[in-house]
Amino acid sequence: MLALLGATTLMLVAGAPWVLPAASGGTNLKSPENGRVCIIDDNFILKWNSNSESVRNVTFSAEYKIPGMDNWKKLPGCQHITSTECNFSSVKLKNVYEKIELRIRAEKGNNTSQWHEVKPFIPFQKAQIGPLDVHLEAEDKAIIINISPPGTKDSIMWAMDHSSFMYSLVIWKNSSRLEERTETVYSRDKIYKLSPETTYCLKVKAELRSPRRVGLYSPVYCINTTEKHKVPAPENIQIDAENQVYVLKWDYAYENTTFRAQWSQCDSSCMCYFLSLEYLTHGRDLSSEPTSSMSP
Repeated sequence: MLALLGATTLMLVAGAPWVLPAASGGTNLKSPENGRVCIIDDNFILKWNSNSESVRNVTFSAEYKIPGMDNWKKLPGCQHITSTECNFSSVKLKNVYEKIELRIRAEKGNNTSQWHEVKPFIPFQKAQIGPLDVHLEAEDKAIIINISPPGTKDSIMWAMDHSSFMYSLVIWKNSSRLEERTETVYSRDKIYKLSPETTYCLKVKAELRSPRRVGLYSPVYCINTTEKHKVPAPENIQIDAENQVYVLKWDYAYENTTFRAQWSQCDSSCMCYFLSLEYLTHGRDLSSEPTSSMSP
């Protein structure tokens, strides 16, 4: 009986390599999961979760298919990736309104997992309006704002919408955000009613009305308004009178300036006049100051 028992024991030990296939070095790769796409302007990102964390030196590759394609093609920027996301912005899309199909798999040497298919999507419907580039110029009581449209210069995502964007701006004094105010502005605009020599901060976002879409805010930009601009008064003011027609003349150093004159009769017997000019220079606030007192 002992000999029989020993034979049985020996047969179990000898059979151990057969019941443990992992000991032979085989690898069982699991498919990625939760594939998803994030699109901001013309920036396309594919993300997924890995089910092969316990396996070393695993890479991932993706393929795509669009209408008119019979076979799957390798997705540019997404071949043999060691992380769990890739940028496929370089893929040549002629139409952002057509459906795209994507699939991903894990790889290790000659071993591959089953394909994981991402839910088909239409790029334009998936895309989000990204942060804007903003350029600021300061005046004493105003800030000139220049906004670059969303996307790149050759953007295909917003090519049909550049003229449809609205821009919403939030501005505040750097010393206190309690005085925030929001304005709708154009891509080139001017923010008035500001204080001289003050630091203002602002952020801007783009919006589309149809289809309704609100973009991400730009980074916060800050700028100091300049010191108060003192507009010089007109000089060499004179009045020419002929046949009861009075012509007011003066000299002024700046161009792009408008004027408005006022007068009053101070004494009917001596015909004394007080003259005041109001003038607007280079888009700045209207100023008013007396310039001279004279009699014709």
